[in-house]
Amino acid sequence: MAYEECSAIVIERPREARLKKIKLTPRQADSVIARTTFSAISSGTDMKTWRGEQHHTACWYPLVPGYENVGVVVEEGSWAPGFKKGDRVMINEVRQFAEVCAAWGGNTHVAVKDKSTAGGNDNLAKIPDQVSDAEAVMAYLACVSHKGVLKAPIKDGDTVLVTGAGLIGISAIQIVKILYPKCRVVCIERHPFRAEIARKFADQVILADGKEAAAFNEATQGKRADVILECSGNAAVPGTLHAFLRDGGWSPDSKGGHIHLQGDYPERVSFDIYHKWFTKNCTISMTCALYGSSKETVLQWVASGKLRFKDIPVETWPAGKCAEAYPYFDKKNGEVFKILFDWRDV
Repeated sequence: MAYEECSAIVIERPREARLKKIKLTPRQADSVIARTTFSAISSGTDMKTWRGEQHHTACWYPLVPGYENVGVVVEEGSWAPGFKKGDRVMINEVRQFAEVCAAWGGNTHVAVKDKSTAGGNDNLAKIPDQVSDAEAVMAYLACVSHKGVLKAPIKDGDTVLVTGAGLIGISAIQIVKILYPKCRVVCIERHPFRAEIARKFADQVILADGKEAAAFNEATQGKRADVILECSGNAAVPGTLHAFLRDGGWSPDSKGGHIHLQGDYPERVSFDIYHKWFTKNCTISMTCALYGSSKETVLQWVASGKLRFKDIPVETWPAGKCAEAYPYFDKKNGEVFKILFDWRDV
């Protein structure tokens, strides 16, 4: 089969999305072809893209958004040896189309994956029988959290603060508990509904109501956090985290606390005046996307019940209703974590 074009969700300009035909890049000798069954809108990156908030160097319009999609292999290729026709797989990013920008190309009915169109470590991953398509879609952001947790210098027994209880934050809470079961994990979230969801996973949840720094200080008996995983995607948050991080690092064998930035920040990130940071002697890291092995690890955790998505509120829409789905999702303002698109009738 030629696979020269397919239906895709295209954002023509900010706040205007529709399902339309696009041209695919020509198939290469190593290409694997997969057909999408479910994809998603991410509440962070995708909604910022729909609203026109991404920096102009990141993407341009018209574009195909998204990176959370799963489907079935329909044509085998050497880019992904060992994958057979009919395999259910995490597909994810497609970084190149013939005529439109890929940002990041996951909301396409047909995905051509090869060395030219696949992003960095964005390999296919087989979905275990115990994992549903919906769970496999949500697994991608858990993979992003997985990379962040591994990057941060967490030790068993640490107090870990997770700021933001979206899917990245909820996944980060669970992954810390899987890898470091003796850690105490506290979550701070400003949206009351999301805070209630976080209570199902974190050891303690504090509502960001203007008094959260004092509440966290009291909860930790003044010790505050050893490690902070910043998962809110709010550019105003990183600069305030000195209020939650422990002091330290006053001798060569005593390190200060650590902050890991795990959100998507199209806006400029600014830090508070320096003297508020002075006693922290902290280190700061950041990550993007995922490790090549993260998909398999996360899928196995989901299959075994260690990583749970059943308490995460999502809605499923036909892909053909994408024009209505984005503004609806925008208005829900955190009460729906994700909209899944069903492509099976496209």
